[in-house]
Amino acid sequence: MSQARIGIVPQPEATVDESLSPRHFLEVIQNLGTLLAEIYDRRTGLTRNQTRIVIELLQRDGQTQTELANALSIHKVSVGIYVAELEAMGLVERRTHPTDGRAKCIFLTPLLHANKHVGETHYVAIHGAAIEGIDRKDYLTMLSGLERMRDNLSTLDKSDRKKSGI
Repeated sequence: MSQARIGIVPQPEATVDESLSPRHFLEVIQNLGTLLAEIYDRRTGLTRNQTRIVIELLQRDGQTQTELANALSIHKVSVGIYVAELEAMGLVERRTHPTDGRAKCIFLTPLLHANKHVGETHYVAIHGAAIEGIDRKDYLTMLSGLERMRDNLSTLDKSDRKKSGI
């Protein structure tokens, strides 16, 4: 197995500007994502995966545990644990599937819907703190660049999946 295949990428000689290095880019992106998640989770009292399930159900309520697992790329058993925790908090409920009596669909409860503004308020405040001091034009340029990177990587991912038969 090649070093690149297992995530070990040979590093070029020290670059003149370390801020342009792939390593620096990855570190900044990872640290930003981690900080956003940690602050949001701490403020809402939910874990990262509980939050991911709630967000997915806000987009498409009534999914089965398998559908949630597939949508979030989390193991089905783990989704069951997170759903049970959310159920114990009164934020989701399981209902019998309309066509398959063996399956259960997970729905957000009225309690969650009545309080979802709390999570949204935290998100807005965290976003405001994150972009404080950044010029609007610079912010929009950054977003445009990130969207381009996402699109480029999406194209690369499709190519990789096609080559590997996924």
